[in-house]
Amino acid sequence: MAPLRVAILGTGLSLQAFHYPLITALPEQYVLHSVMERSGRGKAQEICGGDIKVVKTIEEVVGDAEVDVVVVSTPNNTHYPFAKAALENGKHVMVEKPVTPTVAEAEELAALAKSKNLVFCVYQNRRWDADFLTLRKVLDEGTLGPIHEFHSRFDRYRPLPADHKPSGWKETPGEHNEAIYNLGSHVIDQVVTLFGVPERLIARNYDERGVGLDEAFEMTLLYPPQSGAQGPLAVHVGASILSSTPQQRRFLVKGRAGSFEKFGLDPQEPFLRAGKKVRDSGFGEEGEDAWATVSVCKDGQWSSEKRRSEKGWYPAIYESMHEAITSGDVTRLAVQPEQAIWTMRLIEMGNTSSREGRVIDVQKEAK
Repeated sequence: MAPLRVAILGTGLSLQAFHYPLITALPEQYVLHSVMERSGRGKAQEICGGDIKVVKTIEEVVGDAEVDVVVVSTPNNTHYPFAKAALENGKHVMVEKPVTPTVAEAEELAALAKSKNLVFCVYQNRRWDADFLTLRKVLDEGTLGPIHEFHSRFDRYRPLPADHKPSGWKETPGEHNEAIYNLGSHVIDQVVTLFGVPERLIARNYDERGVGLDEAFEMTLLYPPQSGAQGPLAVHVGASILSSTPQQRRFLVKGRAGSFEKFGLDPQEPFLRAGKKVRDSGFGEEGEDAWATVSVCKDGQWSSEKRRSEKGWYPAIYESMHEAITSGDVTRLAVQPEQAIWTMRLIEMGNTSSREGRVIDVQKEAK
């Protein structure tokens, strides 16, 4: 079967660091057909080469019979109209997270894709972070025992310069660019992947640097006791842009028998941003200094050891999409639309909790 022909919308960071390198790393499955660049600055050809076809409008993309897959990698508020136009014109769609600004829009797109037998996938690439793959393996092994406390953070330390001026759409208030959307969609998706839908949640959004945008958030999700546990599971997720520590902790997971602690972020994005390729040596691999620490208590004695990181592999999301399209079996899609919709529901409930200062009964609120 010939490779699927892909059109990418947008020329920002995601084109350079994610979609272009991942698609070109799978030449038997995909070929880059074109890039939509509305600005006319020449970024598409700078990133993808001078021979790439460049178009300026969504109409040119969805009206092109040669295009099989449309990747929506544009500002959050454009996800819904662009994805809808692609689906209405018979294109499979990969859309950046957050899937859409609202649950209602996400549900509409999922229903539209289903009605047309099209694949609709959300780019939740951090399911294939090296640290998350390692954590999943440790949890599957049962080394920590029943889990009762889970912390997942996406923190940075970026004090505001005195001469700071907002730049780019991610710093524009009122366009669903808050941290709970851009970073919350990652950490919440990972939690739903591990534990499913919580019973209750409470959240707080806040403007940490006084820029007029809620660049930070905290959320606690409460679950019933996990198998073998006596007490409930409390999951704490969040993101700060003023986390003033020399090392940023990514995960801390506590079970009855031990803990898992990990610092630092996955290396795949910086690897690709540096101009390297997926097939280059070292892609997805973490050095020993970045490995997690697993500590276990047995007979009252503690022991700790470094746990080698699994290899991160962002191409997996595109591999699963190709399988779903070519087989006609949407169950092969790694990120199911309903999972992305639940992530958006939890984000919306988090906004409600923060705004009203109350604990949300998740199942009741979802009805």
